[in-house]
Amino acid sequence: MVTKLFSLCFFFLLLAHGPASAEKIKMSFSALTGSQSPMWIAKEQGFFKKHGLDVDLVYIVSTRVGAQAMLAGEVKAGLVDLGNIVRVNLAGGDLVLVAVTRNKPNFFLVSLKEITDIQQLRGKRVGIGQLGGPPDYTSRMVLEKNGLKPDRDVRIVQMLVGQGGRLAALQAGAIEAIVINPPLTLVAKKLGFNLLLDYSDVLPPFVVTGLATTRKYIEENPKAVENSVRAIVDATNYILSNEDGTTKVISRYMKLTDQTILKDYYRQVALKEISKSVFPDVEAVKFFLAQERVPPGKVKPEDFIDTRFLDRLKKEGYF
Repeated sequence: MVTKLFSLCFFFLLLAHGPASAEKIKMSFSALTGSQSPMWIAKEQGFFKKHGLDVDLVYIVSTRVGAQAMLAGEVKAGLVDLGNIVRVNLAGGDLVLVAVTRNKPNFFLVSLKEITDIQQLRGKRVGIGQLGGPPDYTSRMVLEKNGLKPDRDVRIVQMLVGQGGRLAALQAGAIEAIVINPPLTLVAKKLGFNLLLDYSDVLPPFVVTGLATTRKYIEENPKAVENSVRAIVDATNYILSNEDGTTKVISRYMKLTDQTILKDYYRQVALKEISKSVFPDVEAVKFFLAQERVPPGKVKPEDFIDTRFLDRLKKEGYF
């Protein structure tokens, strides 16, 4: 009788307190492009909640600004490109990449109809996002590989608007070329503009974006970081196996309603673009260190990545 009474009291005590509350955490994404969809899917399909996180997802236009927000503690984690992580850390920061969402460049150089060759950009302007961000430094590499000197032969123009704003400027004839991602490239093509160059044809396949955080936050709350990684792994698997659910979320975030464009994007781009391997690649870090002309031996590539959580999940058989 006493045992039954105790059990009933314990049951009602649990009801009174309810289930354990999810941990609140603010995370960021940096662009309204399909490559950011693992973060959106993790939020919208409940993968963060599944792993005990109540995520406030914020849009910060530019991974450079997002990285600075992490260093300031304004957001705890977010999608950041490896190039920015390398530059931030060389300047004294403590960002690390803990999971990869994309392992190939997904930028396109889109031009006015009359420009059909990259050499015709001499004396012209190319609109990017923020100076120092991925569209900026990848465009400089692409131009140089094509014998064009950035800021001398081709003017790089900072445009502090989303990709839709860049496309609107191209439509208005205010600029000769822009750098944008799929699926907006499909919209640009439909409007008659030229997809002048796919950066993935020029740059190495390991120019990555992924979930980043600070070493300070990992020390303070390793469980939250591990659960964030679990959610991103779940979201990646979902994207690779669920066309309808993925395109609905992309449609909502990007405000795209053309189902043909959305389905073409998913089948032709997303399945190739989203990284099937969520592990950071040391070779990718070496590539960016070389771009920054860092002398060999000054830093270790492993200083910029942290795979402890992925290693643990792999050992558990989580993926």
